[in-house]
Amino acid sequence: MKSRLLKLAVIALSLVMIFGGITASAYDAYDTYTYSIDGLAMKSPAAYSASASMNSYDIGLVNEKYGNKVLTDASDIFADCDGNVYVADRGNNRIVVLNKYYSVTAVISDYVDEFGRAQTLSTPEGVYVTDPSKTSDGSSYIYVCDTGNSRIVIFDREYNYVRTITCPQSPLLNSTEFVPSAIAVDIYGRIFVVSLKAYQGIIVLSSDGDFTGYIGAQKVTYSVIQMIWRRFQTKEQREAQVQNISVSYNNITVDDDGFVYATSDKIDETKQLSAIQSKSPDYSPVKKLNSTGSQIMKRNGFFDPGGEVDVFYPKDVSKINDVALGAEGSWTILDYRHSKFFTYDQSGNLLFAFGDKGDQLGNGVELKGITYQVIDGVYYLLALDNTGSTGYKITVYSPTEYCDKIISALRNQNNHLYSASIDDWQEVLTRNNNFDLAYIGIGKALYSQGKYNEAQDALANAYETDYASKAFSEARKDVIGKWIIPIVIAAIVLLVVAVKFLAFAKKKNKATSLKVGRKTYLEELLYVFHLVFHPFDGFWDLKHEKRGSVRAATTFLVLTVLAFFYNSIGKGYLFNPRGTSMTIFMAILSVTLPVFLWAVSNWCLTTLFDGEGSFKDIYIATCYSLAPLALMLTVSTLLTNVLSGSEAMIVTLVTGIGIVWSLILIFFGMLVTHDYSLSKNFITTLGTIVAMLIIMFVAILFSSLLVKMVSFVTGLVSEIVNRL
Repeated sequence: MKSRLLKLAVIALSLVMIFGGITASAYDAYDTYTYSIDGLAMKSPAAYSASASMNSYDIGLVNEKYGNKVLTDASDIFADCDGNVYVADRGNNRIVVLNKYYSVTAVISDYVDEFGRAQTLSTPEGVYVTDPSKTSDGSSYIYVCDTGNSRIVIFDREYNYVRTITCPQSPLLNSTEFVPSAIAVDIYGRIFVVSLKAYQGIIVLSSDGDFTGYIGAQKVTYSVIQMIWRRFQTKEQREAQVQNISVSYNNITVDDDGFVYATSDKIDETKQLSAIQSKSPDYSPVKKLNSTGSQIMKRNGFFDPGGEVDVFYPKDVSKINDVALGAEGSWTILDYRHSKFFTYDQSGNLLFAFGDKGDQLGNGVELKGITYQVIDGVYYLLALDNTGSTGYKITVYSPTEYCDKIISALRNQNNHLYSASIDDWQEVLTRNNNFDLAYIGIGKALYSQGKYNEAQDALANAYETDYASKAFSEARKDVIGKWIIPIVIAAIVLLVVAVKFLAFAKKKNKATSLKVGRKTYLEELLYVFHLVFHPFDGFWDLKHEKRGSVRAATTFLVLTVLAFFYNSIGKGYLFNPRGTSMTIFMAILSVTLPVFLWAVSNWCLTTLFDGEGSFKDIYIATCYSLAPLALMLTVSTLLTNVLSGSEAMIVTLVTGIGIVWSLILIFFGMLVTHDYSLSKNFITTLGTIVAMLIIMFVAILFSSLLVKMVSFVTGLVSEIVNRL
């Protein structure tokens, strides 16, 4: 009987564990998502699942040994290479040390310095522990920002005092500016310090504590009023104002290569909002700096790697207060405004984002800091949170299988194991087929294997153009290598046909000039090949010798409309990755509306200033002038299908030539049509542009009034009907 009860108990316990675990992972209190190229959040499988949450009582801090004090105003959290966790307990003037199982093992508060004097930490805000495997001499120290005492205190791993770094002697560093609040140390022993009162950037010290300079000074921003006011300020006043306006950093860390990651929550919110789209590093809340302070962070994602993307107002942008380095070059930032975590790869692509406001397991109330705790190769994410009435807590997030697959794919990609990375990315896609980075990873791997056409197909799924351009160039080399002779022959034939056709047009135009009477439709069309190369006598004959007509001019207008429409729908992928296009109706409006607006405005103005051209003459001359634009726009569209992204300048040049050529023809066409001098034609051209703007304004005003009148009449009729 006892044996049977024991078996039932074991089975019941197993079921509880199995289904309980499923429930915990299936009902996370927060969503995990990425962003599409349109800036829309797309849900993805959970990358990190909250597995534990511990307050001061849970970690064993509240007892006689540690003074019965809970964490108060804690400001920073850090995990060392052994998995030990350090918390800067600012409110109690101490550093609390936990082992990898989250039990308190030590408290650093009081110490005796090298002169035998008893010292106490005062409001320490930052802590950093060096990894002995990543230092030149194999040493490992605990660096504490003793903020209240304006100094850095160093301890060994046994919590014994080593030395103190106070403000170094330097004319560039004032003692009042040295108030350390965050610290990081690279593999060479260089110490990077964020100071509460230093606005020139991050303070860099040698391993001995000597001042070596500032790096990464933030860009100073001014409002329009401030820019005007600075015009009237002295040099000394402007220099003093820089210190007041330039924003400081709030946290910092260093990677294995000595590159500095720094965050700031004082970036101008309007500038930060615009940087989401522009990916401007100047106004991004997180930067990656080299030893000289140059910004080197890659921003290859759709948006700036600085937190939330789907925001419309400056007050909603992310506020970043910490950054932590994860596996395989990934890194995570903490957005305390939204209580969310954003993880990116080393190229600035968003891997996943998760979190939310609240007091449920996994959500945050007032997040203060994050760190990665590495145990047996597993990267656990730890978050320090101020929950208000219940005090501070540490939440542990464990990576899911989905996250492991992403990291595995990045690892194989970084190690050039492309076949393995493709397999990993494919598995990621089976869990989340909206994950653009997986398509990019597959495309890059296929490119490295020489499978250029397949690479282009994969990259097209993620709207990626950089590697797609490289793959297209390599695939084009293969095509050219196989078809070089037919391509050369076709080019020669095309050139010969063009030369022969121009010769035919020239001969036909010469014969037509001697012809008396009405010209044929073909002759009117061919005349454009004379006009575009000889504008002065071309426009003269167009008007006085009747070499053109309304029907031929309308033909060129239609051809221009078709050229614009073809440019919209016929561009190659590299020049239009999202496949955006306009309708034929929009193409008609885009061309005909400006042409008729120009013709009407010019006719109205030149009628008052002794212009000799009629509306018909202006229309014909303008439409004939559009021929180079139609031709060049068509050629540039064709080129987008055979050129790579790195050769976009050629497409721009061809299109630019067409636009400038047509504008020049329109200018000289009006000059000849109205028989104006150069200066008078220039003035009337400017006047025509102004008249176009006035007509558009009146048209918009009239349409607005018409809509209001219709709305009023409709409402009046409706009211009468209802009363009857």
